[in-house]
Amino acid sequence: MLKITATGNLTNDVELKSHEDGRPYAILRIASDRRYRAKDGTQLTDFVSIKVRGRLAERCAAMAYKGCKLAAAGDFETIAFDDDPSRQPGFLIKGTEVEFLSPRKANTAAMAAEANREAAGMPESELIAG
Repeated sequence: MLKITATGNLTNDVELKSHEDGRPYAILRIASDRRYRAKDGTQLTDFVSIKVRGRLAERCAAMAYKGCKLAAAGDFETIAFDDDPSRQPGFLIKGTEVEFLSPRKANTAAMAAEANREAAGMPESELIAG
């Protein structure tokens, strides 16, 4: 078994998707700068796609956000682009582990409280700070 570990910053918010049978999955795309620069001085960046499934996908959609740092580990999978044979095969990591390395967003608790208040039909003046 080949196990790959990648660490980087998430390039966009996580979008939870579903297979035809209803099982959830998400594609995480991370960017990581190389430790060295090109000869002309520009910073080189690598992008890696990670596919997570099931409860891990749901957890990533709930906790990860654009720009957060995370580490993911899993198996290596080669992808063939059948719709465009001129494209070179790519790869992704089939993520089995994801570790969130950035702190949670500060407004996550406030957003959850607001959503709960709206669901309960409470006016803002009755919201009790906790």
